[in-house]
Amino acid sequence: MIHLTLQDIRHDLLTFGFSVLGLGVLVFAFLLLVPLSRAVTRIGEAGSLPQNLIIVERDVLQPEQSRIAPGLAESVAAILGDRLNRVDPVIFRIMRVEEHPIQLRGVVTESWTTTFRLQLLEGAWPADSSEIVIGQLAAQGGGWRTGSEINIYGRRFRVAGIADGPGTKTQTAWMSYVAASDLFGPEKGAQLLVAHLQPSADPLTSRQDLENGLRSIGAEYDAYFEDALLREYGAALNDLRSLSLVTAVIAVAAVTLGSHNLAWLAAEERKRLLGILRAVGFDRRAVGRYLLFRAGVITVASYLLALAAAILFIQLGIGPNNLTIGGTQTALSLSPATAVLGLLLACAASLAGTWLSVRHVLSASPASLLGRGPGSSFA
Repeated sequence: MIHLTLQDIRHDLLTFGFSVLGLGVLVFAFLLLVPLSRAVTRIGEAGSLPQNLIIVERDVLQPEQSRIAPGLAESVAAILGDRLNRVDPVIFRIMRVEEHPIQLRGVVTESWTTTFRLQLLEGAWPADSSEIVIGQLAAQGGGWRTGSEINIYGRRFRVAGIADGPGTKTQTAWMSYVAASDLFGPEKGAQLLVAHLQPSADPLTSRQDLENGLRSIGAEYDAYFEDALLREYGAALNDLRSLSLVTAVIAVAAVTLGSHNLAWLAAEERKRLLGILRAVGFDRRAVGRYLLFRAGVITVASYLLALAAAILFIQLGIGPNNLTIGGTQTALSLSPATAVLGLLLACAASLAGTWLSVRHVLSASPASLLGRGPGSSFA
C-alpha cells in the first residue's frame, strides 16, 4: 500500500504539490492564529494589587487620550490624606521611535525608583533633560545601548542608562517631566496621575474613597489599580482574541472541506484504477486504507510545510522583536503543544473529510468503477 501510494504521488507530482500548498495555507493560518490569541490574552493578565493608583479621564480607551485638569493632583492629595506617599503627573505617549513602537513616559525622576520601581541595569540616571533611560525590553527591541542617540519627536536624546521594572515599565522610554513637557508642548499637559500609597494604606479602601471623592467634586476621572488599567485595556482586545479563535476554527473546518474536495477529485480521476484494484483482490477496506493513507501523506506534508513557514515567519517576519499591540509588547511564540495540536487537528480534519468523500466510491462495485455494463463478470 505504501509503495502504491508513493508511485501514485510520483506520477502526479503537480496535483500533489497543489494539494499540499492548498491545505498548507490553512494549517499555517491555524498555527499563527492560536499564538496570536494567546498573546492578546497575556496583555490583559494582571498580578497582585499594587500600591499605585492610576487616575485617568473617564471613558477613554488609550491612556494617551486622557487629559489631567489643573489642580487635580492637589484634590487627590486632599482626598487620600496621610495614606498618600506622593502623587505625580505623567506625560504618556505611544509612538514610533526610529520605526519601533514604544511607550514614552515623562515623569519626575525622583519617582522612578520609588513609585515605578525602576532598577538601573547599566549606565546612569539622566543628568539633564537631553538624556533618557530606556527599559530593557525596549532597548532590546530597538537595538539601543547606553550611549546611543535616539531621535524622538524630532529631537535627539542620549541613552544614559538601561533599566528594568515590572509590567510594561521595561518596555518604556523614560524622560523627566520637564523634558517631556518641553518636547510635546506644555499646553497638552499630563495624561495620567499616579498616586503612590503608603505601605500601610489599604489599596481597596483607598481606591473607593478616591473615586467617591472625585465624584463629589464633579471630577470626571476614574481610578484604577496599576495592573487593572492594563487589564481594562486588555479587555478591549477580547474581540480580537475571539476573532482569532473563530478564524482558527474556520481554518480547521476548511481543512476538512478541502480534504473532502481533494479526495473526491482523486477518487473520480482514479475510478478505473480503483476498479482494477478491486478486481485483482483488494476489498473495500483495503481500497479505503489506500485512499486514507494517501490523504494522510498529503496532510503531513502540508503540516510540515506550514510549520516551517510559521516558524520562519515568527523568527524572521516579526524578527527578534516582540509583538507590539497598542504600545504593549508581548511575545508571539509557537509552543510545542500548539504544534502538536495543529498536527492532530489537521490529520483528524483531513481524514474525516476524505472518509466522507470516498464512501460512495467504496460502496460501488468493481464493474461500475470500470464502467462495465450489467453483464460484467465482476461481482
